[in-house]
Amino acid sequence: MLTALRNRAIAAAFTTWTAAVRARRVLGSLGRPRLRQLDHVTIPVTDLAVARRFYCDVLGGVFLLEVDAAALARFGRPPAPEGGDGTFHVSIYLGGATRIDLFLQRDGQRAPLRGHPHHAFRVAPRDLLRFQARLHAHGVPTEGPLQLGFPGQASVYFNDPAGNLLELTCTGFPRPIPVRPPELSGLAWTPPA
Repeated sequence: MLTALRNRAIAAAFTTWTAAVRARRVLGSLGRPRLRQLDHVTIPVTDLAVARRFYCDVLGGVFLLEVDAAALARFGRPPAPEGGDGTFHVSIYLGGATRIDLFLQRDGQRAPLRGHPHHAFRVAPRDLLRFQARLHAHGVPTEGPLQLGFPGQASVYFNDPAGNLLELTCTGFPRPIPVRPPELSGLAWTPPA
């Protein structure tokens, strides 16, 4: 019980501190050009339909649009070279204001054996294990939860179907967990057909 309270207090202090840093940045840049927010992130995928199902059905994303040959024609753009490789994509939102664009890249992304690069998504502490169970129910291997930061920080690592390393992270996690970096070698998987 004391560990859970301590971890919640640390999470609240971290949230307050980061809000203060952001407020100082905004106030310090008044009258000057500044970056407002991260607009979108691109992630290479080997199959748009599989990626859309994974990011929407498993991770809970919301589909925004798909850019394919028909969309290019509607936008008055020339046909995509190489069968759309590097051009065709699906756009989704996974919470927050940052759009995720899943771009067709048939050679994919090698499953990393090191922790970077990766994309991390914040979840509520009460949802971390629920998301992990959801991943396991879809046959996705995970690593964690692990603590890499301050007490109460927790992360679960996994790969998407194209081999991109992803992380679910939270602060205020109430349970004791191992403090160590993730072992990534067992995260490669193939989605069922």
